[in-house]
Amino acid sequence: MAKEVTRQEVQAWLKTYFEDRPELGLGKAILAMILEPANLFEPKKARYPKKSFVLLAIWLLGLLGVFVYFNLLSCKTRGRY
Repeated sequence: MAKEVTRQEVQAWLKTYFEDRPELGLGKAILAMILEPANLFEPKKARYPKKSFVLLAIWLLGLLGVFVYFNLLSCKTRGRY
């Protein structure tokens, strides 16, 4: 018969497992999507954002600007605000 394990034991095992594996984690996954891969020969060198992420951020900021302009600022000129 299998041994029953409590929730606290499982949490302790998972905590030690993830602490022993620093390359895993949500933060590392997000940084891997946003930043260029790290240089193995120069680990202290800054990692720059990927071009696709910068393009997406600029596009979203432009879209936000258009939304604000046409929905919020244009109401002032029409007297609805």
